[in-house]
Order: sequence, then C-alpha cells, then structure tokens
Amino acid sequence: MCSLSGHERLHRTGRDGRLRLAFRRQGDKTILRDSFSTMPVQAFQPFYHDGAGCACTYIVNPAGGLAGGDRIYMDITLDDYAHALVTTPSANRVYRSTGDFSLQEVRIAAGKGAVIEYMPGYVIPFAGSMYRQKTGIFLQEGAAAFILDFFTPGRVARGEYMLFREYSSLTGVEYCGEPVLTERVVLRPGAVGYGGPGFLESSTAMAVIYLVFDNPSAERGLVSALHAMASGMEGVYGGVSTLPSRGVVIRLLGEGVRFVEKAILEIWSAARKTILGTAALSRLHWT
Repeated sequence: MCSLSGHERLHRTGRDGRLRLAFRRQGDKTILRDSFSTMPVQAFQPFYHDGAGCACTYIVNPAGGLAGGDRIYMDITLDDYAHALVTTPSANRVYRSTGDFSLQEVRIAAGKGAVIEYMPGYVIPFAGSMYRQKTGIFLQEGAAAFILDFFTPGRVARGEYMLFREYSSLTGVEYCGEPVLTERVVLRPGAVGYGGPGFLESSTAMAVIYLVFDNPSAERGLVSALHAMASGMEGVYGGVSTLPSRGVVIRLLGEGVRFVEKAILEIWSAARKTILGTAALSRLHWT
C-alpha cells in the first residue's frame, strides 16, 4: 500500500477532510464520547431538542462547499442503545471543477438497539461540477436508521438546470451482516436529457428517505399512513414502497426545495412517532 509523500500530504491539506464521531448511551441520554476532525469538515457539540435524550449535531464545511478534488470521509459510530441525529445547517454546495470530481464517503455503524438519524441538507451541484457520494450503514440487532438523500439539479434560480457534469450517489444498508438495501443513482446530463417526460420532467428537487427498522407491525401502519400523506402533498409527487425486509423507502419529486422540505418534515415526523414514539424537530435549517 503506497502512502503520500510529505509534499503530497501538504498539497492535500484542507482538501482531504476526515470526521470521526462516536456516541454512547449514558443514563437517559446519548453523549459524544469521542470526536476527531480535519478541515474542511467539522461537527458542532451535541445539543438536545427534546426529552428523548437524542444527541443532535450539525456537520459543517467552513469552506462553504466542495471544490473539484476535495475528499470528505466521515465515520460515525453508535454504541448499543445510543440515539443520534446528524444533520447540516445548510445545503451542500459542489463547485465547478475543471478536472477531478468531489467525493464524500460516509460510514455509519449502529450497535444493538441504537438509532441513527442521518438527515443532511440537499446537494446543489453547480454548473460544471462532478460529485460522488457513498453512504454505508451497518446496523446490529434492534437498531434503526433514518437516512435522507436530498438533491437539486443545480442553481435553478440562476438558470443552471442540469448543467453539472456528473452526480453519483451510492447507498447501502446492512442489518446484522445481511444486505437489505443497495441503491445507486448516476446522472450525466451531457449524455441523457433527464428533464424530459418519464425522467425528472419539471421537478427541481428530489429526495429519497430510507427507513430501516425491524418491526413488521409498525411497518404496516406506517406504510398506510405514508401512502395517504404522499397523495396529498402540495407541490410534491411521492411514492412509498417496502424493502424485501426491514424497512420502507419514500421517493419524492418536487416543484421546489421548500415543498420537498415540508414533505420530508411530515414524513420524518410520522416515522419518528410510529417507530420511536417521539416527535420530530419543528423545522429544518437547510438554507
């Protein structure tokens, strides 16, 4: 295995960001037991928005976004029965690249009975950008995961609709070592006209919510509730399907980010109430 030279490491400083967060249950709440980060990625100290003991933290990029060639690696661990919500205070901007792609890799491991809510803000790929993300979730017995993949086709208000070069997202989930979900999305607008009929059409925001948990009775009630919600959302087309085992997938296409954000909040609230017996945050802050 080759390693970077001192000159190469210096050249990559501020471009290869690493974040490690480890949570554990302490009494009636979850605490952050270990953390480490390097630019350009950092995390805030956890806060508690309700009485459920969930540790909530924001991941931030002080640089404001990802440039071509940037690499972000995040490793999040939850000990048994820990509960953490990891989100971002704003959208994830991906800037134009003249050469290399931007990459974000996230690995989340949740122990027995743990709950991870990974709900980052939406990705905005600027014109000429190339972005790839990989999200791997590894759950032990009784664990649950709420995972959001939220995307816009560019800075639409500036006329940048599908002007990026590549957007790629790979999501995989394992439960007790068994693969329960693998999904890959690759968009290359230069090769395919995704704005036409049968594709995204006029949609300017897209989201997928993955709810992975092991409770068949709760799943049946949740699916019925989500079907009813999806048919009545303003400015959003939604679909609900079940995984072959342990979970539900909700797909959303919207006429704008704010419509999809509202739909995500409604779905997230229903899922939290059904699966966890607790309420969701009252609002999101992905400005």
